[in-house]
Amino acid sequence: MTTPCWLDPTPSPRPALAGEVRADVVIIGGGLAGVSAAYNLSAAGVSVVLLEEGLIAGAATGRNAGFILQGTAERYDRAISLMGRERARAIHEWSLVNHDHMAAVIAAEGIDCAYRRAGSLQLAGSPAEEAELVASAALLNEDGFEARLLSEAELDPIYPAAGFRMAVHLPRDGELHPAAFVRGAAQAAERQGARLFEGSSVRGFSAPGMGAVEVETPGGRVCAEVALVCVNARVGQLLPWFADKVDPVRGQMLATAPAPRIFDLPIYADHGFDYWRQDALGRVVLGGWRNLDPGSEVGFDDVLHPGIQARMEAFIRRFPPLREVPITHRWSGIMGFSRDGLPMVGPAPGAPGALVAAGFTGHGFGFAWLAGEALATLVTEGQHPVSDTFSPRRFGA
Repeated sequence: MTTPCWLDPTPSPRPALAGEVRADVVIIGGGLAGVSAAYNLSAAGVSVVLLEEGLIAGAATGRNAGFILQGTAERYDRAISLMGRERARAIHEWSLVNHDHMAAVIAAEGIDCAYRRAGSLQLAGSPAEEAELVASAALLNEDGFEARLLSEAELDPIYPAAGFRMAVHLPRDGELHPAAFVRGAAQAAERQGARLFEGSSVRGFSAPGMGAVEVETPGGRVCAEVALVCVNARVGQLLPWFADKVDPVRGQMLATAPAPRIFDLPIYADHGFDYWRQDALGRVVLGGWRNLDPGSEVGFDDVLHPGIQARMEAFIRRFPPLREVPITHRWSGIMGFSRDGLPMVGPAPGAPGALVAAGFTGHGFGFAWLAGEALATLVTEGQHPVSDTFSPRRFGA
């Protein structure tokens, strides 16, 4: 399995589940959404058991670039054309609420995750993309969001030298060490009483109704009132209804050794297919280029794509300060892409005892913390507006 820079060195695992345990809620999946649910439920005094097949934050949550971006995978003008203005605006606002809540947890729990909120840049590499960014920025500002156009003269010279002539700055975006944040939140959930088990894959799962949930692992069994299924791309393996609604899509990543600082903000380019940033240690973390071979970048296998990796390295070498810096890590990660590009959060059709958070479509850090919060509130209060917005039942019952 490829190792991301965020999980090197590999953390020591928690014990696996052994024997039979009981809980009010069993959470399957120790990524951002599952840990959020555990944190919020345990804070409310709910008895929680979380099961993670590998390491907490070991899958997509700890294998990304560490961006906290607003909105969906579509730029705002395109989101409006697909969803309508009112719905697009509401969903965009949810992503900013998600970020605010993450920032509050980082502050409240003192999580050391190199969090920084100075914004992001969206770069245009063609006249068509320039027009798209101008249109998106105008619509964002009209709808009360912050977006500032930057001309070529306002950009650092490294960007025009690499072929980018303008950009949009979104000041409310941020960045962090993704695994450190999620693992820090997991530790906070444990301090509140949550029981977390790693190396505990699900071998049997039944959720025929509330109060009748059973989950079996190689070493034990959990009996619970309700299950929260937070495995994103793998949701269809546990809940067959989702198998044709969430697709596993692979992303390629690389990281350099610490280098001279030339990038101040997280960056999206080529309609979001290319993205990179320089982290707190000076490492350039870069991913994308999936559009070069989208057909092969589908599936559950954690493998490198030599062609895409070569293209990513060639891009790095376009910047003179990075021409000799070593590449220290190459990895891939499996994301869950929903059929309409939006998350699915709420009761799981076909499994009356289960709630689900899945299908984040490459923007998990834009929505998944709030999705976990919403699942926790569904358990304790019975409703949450996020689950109304992102109900799985929009695909039919």
